[in-house]
Amino acid sequence: MKSSKYLKISELAQLVHINKRTLHYYDEIGLFSPEFKDTNGYRYYAMTQIMDLSIILSLRELGMPLDEIRDILTGSFNEYTLSLEHKLDDIESKIRDLHTIKDIISRKLEYIETAERSHMEINRITLDDSYLILSDPLKDPSLLNVLDEAHQLVDQKSQYTLPNNEYGFMISTTKKFADPKDESYDYLYIDAPIDDDRHHLKPAGEYLSLVYQGTEDTLYLTYDKLINYCRGQGIELEGYFHEKVLLDSIQKNQDNMVTEIQVKIKD
Repeated sequence: MKSSKYLKISELAQLVHINKRTLHYYDEIGLFSPEFKDTNGYRYYAMTQIMDLSIILSLRELGMPLDEIRDILTGSFNEYTLSLEHKLDDIESKIRDLHTIKDIISRKLEYIETAERSHMEINRITLDDSYLILSDPLKDPSLLNVLDEAHQLVDQKSQYTLPNNEYGFMISTTKKFADPKDESYDYLYIDAPIDDDRHHLKPAGEYLSLVYQGTEDTLYLTYDKLINYCRGQGIELEGYFHEKVLLDSIQKNQDNMVTEIQVKIKD
């Protein structure tokens, strides 16, 4: 019997884990039809059709409309190939985005771990070389200008950077030693996605780190403590203070905002 070489609709549905009503619908709209129907109207599918069905289901999983899938499958071979290549590009782009989101979540967990350290306690930490992408020098300290610089900077990296606190501020140690309340930041920065010597080097070495919880109005107290500690211990600093908010967007009360300040000890 001819039908013994083919799959019944229920068998195919079970094989690919879909409802057989879906196969009925695909047949009705001309998207995926059986190899043949017998005199009773029963549908039978060839094993060679499973690959086409798998492609259809994969494209549906990616959110492609049925009309678009049908156009791809009924077009020329070149159009079919080109459409699949475009879809492959889309998939690779989504994978990159997912990797970016994964990295952001991982760093957020690291920030939370840092934020849980004893606040206002000075720690010595050792850092490896890393690279930063810097904004243009911040000549206008107004919030509007800083946000504009932030968005321009984020455009160089990722749409996910700014909303996830993947940025920070730099201010020279000279300014802060002269006046701990000085808020004329020199640069806005984000971490470079890869080591690239075209970007600003944050050199390896021993750093002082201090975690502060509270509003921006009293952040200068953190700098006061760091500076007094350095003077008392005879520690010389170099470069810039790096200031990054670790937790704020998930906190409704700004008193719970957590900021980390890092600064390099002079070699």
